[in-house]
Amino acid sequence: MWSFIHKLGSPKWFYRISAKLQPWFWVAAVGLIVVGTVWGLLFAPADYQQGNSFRIIYVHVPAAFLAQSIFVSMAVAGLVFMVWKIKVADMAAAVMAPLVLR
Repeated sequence: MWSFIHKLGSPKWFYRISAKLQPWFWVAAVGLIVVGTVWGLLFAPADYQQGNSFRIIYVHVPAAFLAQSIFVSMAVAGLVFMVWKIKVADMAAAVMAPLVLR
């Protein structure tokens, strides 16, 4: 198992495996976003005091959680790159940075 994880540190192996998995992750992401949006904004009952304005919590909280988790992931990827010099970790941190720094 450790040899498989070590191989993922090589860009050649990582690109080969991620190219096969990427379409499946896109399908899962789009499906989950659609289901979550429909449930959160259409089927969730209105609050008895705030009415429909309460529903923003179903969008705002996951977006804030995602943004904070991206910052933590960038820090972990930077640490992995600085300690073990794994090039994929540096590439991952560089790809995550534009998502939260705009």
